[in-house]
Amino acid sequence: MSDIEPERGSASYPRAVDPNTAGRGRPRDVEVDRRIIETARSVYAERGWSGFNFGAVCKAAGVSKDALYRRYRTREDLLAAALDVPPPAIDLAPGGDLRGQLIAIAVQTLEAFSGQGGLIVFRIFVESTANTDLAEMYHHRVAFPHVRYMRDLVRDAIADGTFTAITDSTAFVDGLIGGLMMHVLATPPRKRAAMMADAQAFVRSHVDLMLNGAGYRRD
Repeated sequence: MSDIEPERGSASYPRAVDPNTAGRGRPRDVEVDRRIIETARSVYAERGWSGFNFGAVCKAAGVSKDALYRRYRTREDLLAAALDVPPPAIDLAPGGDLRGQLIAIAVQTLEAFSGQGGLIVFRIFVESTANTDLAEMYHHRVAFPHVRYMRDLVRDAIADGTFTAITDSTAFVDGLIGGLMMHVLATPPRKRAAMMADAQAFVRSHVDLMLNGAGYRRD
């Protein structure tokens, strides 16, 4: 199997090898797992899809190809695993403080856009125009799970009358995330540290702008 063009999975966003069924022998080393994932993210952020292969990840992570192939069948599998986004560590229970929930999610999103995660997102946006499988994988494994939390909060707010001026959750979420992304893109690299130092104030102002436009009804 070639490092440059490994055998592709049958699904457009393939899953990694199941660690419980990947083979027999000693248990997998969780430290190696972590190092592989962190390195895979770094390699993709620095080199993009054309430079993302098992050889590059193995060399940078200091692991053998055998260690990678025991975990991932293809480079698509590896990138998908590296891009997986865990649920936000935020209380998203219905009936909670909507403004506080949106601010917490927005702060995490701004932090992601301003760091390595942002570079990965922007690379995927560019490269997915010529790689539909990459676009599908990113949508299903990263974008949709992240946006879903905000979308569900907004839909509930529309349904229960908390938002009185809008009927479309998509427009609200796009405006909220788009504003965060543009804030990062419009800030010169030399000012990124100052931007993040002021992140809480900016996010509160941005969320309040969106809430006011949505007709946020405070009980």
